[in-house]
Amino acid sequence: MLKAGFNRLGSILLGPLVLITLLNGCSSNTQDSTASAVGKSADHQPVTISVGIKTQGYLTDEEFNRYIVEPVKKQYPWITVEKVIYNAKGTKLSELVAAGNVPDIVITNNVNGMPEFLELDLAAPLTELIQNHKFDVTKIEPQAIEAVKAATLMKDLAALPYSRNFQTLYFNKDIFDKFAVPYPKDGMTWEQVTDLAKLLTRHDNGTQFRGLEPNVPERLASQLSLPFVDPKTKKSTLNSTEWKQVMDRMITIHSISGNEQILYNKEAADLFYNKRTLAMLPDINLFGDLSQFKDLNWDMASFPTWNHLPGVSPGIDAHLMVLTKTSTKKDDAFRVMSAVLSDEVQLDMSKQGRYSVLKDAKIKEAFGKDLTWMAGKNIRAVNMTPANPYPQTEYDKEGINALRSALTSAIKNGKDSNTVLREASEAFDKKIEELKK
Repeated sequence: MLKAGFNRLGSILLGPLVLITLLNGCSSNTQDSTASAVGKSADHQPVTISVGIKTQGYLTDEEFNRYIVEPVKKQYPWITVEKVIYNAKGTKLSELVAAGNVPDIVITNNVNGMPEFLELDLAAPLTELIQNHKFDVTKIEPQAIEAVKAATLMKDLAALPYSRNFQTLYFNKDIFDKFAVPYPKDGMTWEQVTDLAKLLTRHDNGTQFRGLEPNVPERLASQLSLPFVDPKTKKSTLNSTEWKQVMDRMITIHSISGNEQILYNKEAADLFYNKRTLAMLPDINLFGDLSQFKDLNWDMASFPTWNHLPGVSPGIDAHLMVLTKTSTKKDDAFRVMSAVLSDEVQLDMSKQGRYSVLKDAKIKEAFGKDLTWMAGKNIRAVNMTPANPYPQTEYDKEGINALRSALTSAIKNGKDSNTVLREASEAFDKKIEELKK
């Protein structure tokens, strides 16, 4: 870990003369473009770096202070970090661009957050900064790096991931116990958890229990690295054999009598930990919510997999730091980003239940260790191999909408997978053409 006050030998070019100033046996280089180590505060002018954040889902106020503000203050005492919210009226990213008030760093994600940055021309390669600050990119998971490149449509790295969601299968032990069904195990396939769901979907004493809510269909597709759009033709890929696998599995699960309801994300999670009538829920990191339900008797198993891809979870869903092209303080902004990716901060994140993007085994093994309420949980279930990223486009959100509409049509109208995917693909292609205009 770098510490404030650490000095290194450097030189300051003054006209034709080179003055070497020795400080405690070492010297400090004040050239901002090449400095990579920490200098004394006296060597730098005080600077404020603004960090834009859309929702507390990325970082709560407490986490923002713990993982960014305090580590930066300790490591780079001349830098003050300021938080900027950019999701309210008047502070949306496009409005901040128009007002010339874009944060130095903006936090987003690689799944659906980058198209806006590309459209607003805010993302730029970090190659020079990485080299000048001698930042070791190889310590980051290669899948996370490739996911960033796929999201930014660039060969060079234009953002740094600082954390990523994991995917796991949450289950309510009380429902399993009630119906004397064995708990799910790590390594189970979608077919196997579907069979479990059939045993758990029952109407009992006026209450409808559901065995499984598969959640958003795009996660099952992500395990197969399926793109929504052909990047060359800009046409929908939904009407294909590969996408039919996904739709067939979703239809099979929702065709279980009593399990027809389709819920996503927050609504699905609410059924699991509030209403407590859902036995199994494959989802991302819900630890923040689950910590509030101490009386819920739950555990987790590894995310269900496809038969031919054992151990493979959905692709990387990472939280990213984008150093905006408009920033006039790029070196200090990069220092902020590097501080968040220090071993010390990443270890702390891991202990607190935020999945690190660093490869270090010690950091991975520390996951959730400071969460006392997680004692006895199957924490190993989160450790899977992420699928390779698929090529993303600015039309993917519309592809997700088309896919979900297709599932609704299949379950409510009884249409087969071939029909709903053909209709969805045709509608999606029309939407793509509209958006091109």
